[in-house]
Amino acid sequence: MESVFAAATLPRRDEAGMIMANETDGNADRYGLHEPLADHQYDALVAAAAQQLGTPISTISIVEARRQWFKARIGLDVVETPIEESFCARVVEQDGVMVVPDATVDPRFHDYPNVTGGTGIRFYAGAPLTMRDGTRIGTICVIDTKPRDGLDAQEQATLVDLARRTVAAIEMRVDLRAAGRQPTERAQWLDQAGDHLMKAWVALDLLGATAELARLEQVIVEVDALRST
Repeated sequence: MESVFAAATLPRRDEAGMIMANETDGNADRYGLHEPLADHQYDALVAAAAQQLGTPISTISIVEARRQWFKARIGLDVVETPIEESFCARVVEQDGVMVVPDATVDPRFHDYPNVTGGTGIRFYAGAPLTMRDGTRIGTICVIDTKPRDGLDAQEQATLVDLARRTVAAIEMRVDLRAAGRQPTERAQWLDQAGDHLMKAWVALDLLGATAELARLEQVIVEVDALRST
């Protein structure tokens, strides 16, 4: 599979091996990720990841110098973890999807507190969230408390696609703010979503992507239904 992450900008570490604060800690504000508006979209993405990849846990994790925190999560009670216990911090430093079939036998992670206790992580797979300027701000990942063989090519492609969709949702909000069109009402958000979906439909139709068109048409129907309520 051809890498889609080659142009990414990787965070640097200091002499102690910690991610440098100036490499990551401005990303949340830069991309508006502390804002609560429309977080249901991110919730839907982690729900899709857990469902499609068959895991009890999924998160959208934002990696900072001293912690990772979860913009969205399913199957997990905590809202953040120290960076020293972060699988996702490893993901943003490499190309492509990182898969850990069994964390208890992986020397990078076997002594992590969230492996030896707590969540009891065994299986982990994460794809980096790579913004259009190459900055990696975190991951979308799936986690299981049981070991797994890994992910096949199709499952890895599914996780990469969910990462792209997450990035698109973040970037769209950045673009709306930059254009001075920050919606504040539910109806405005739905109108904006409808406009973007129709543009995507036209592009897919021109490409002849029939399978993707069918899925997108269902989303358009669902958004139209929401707009009418």
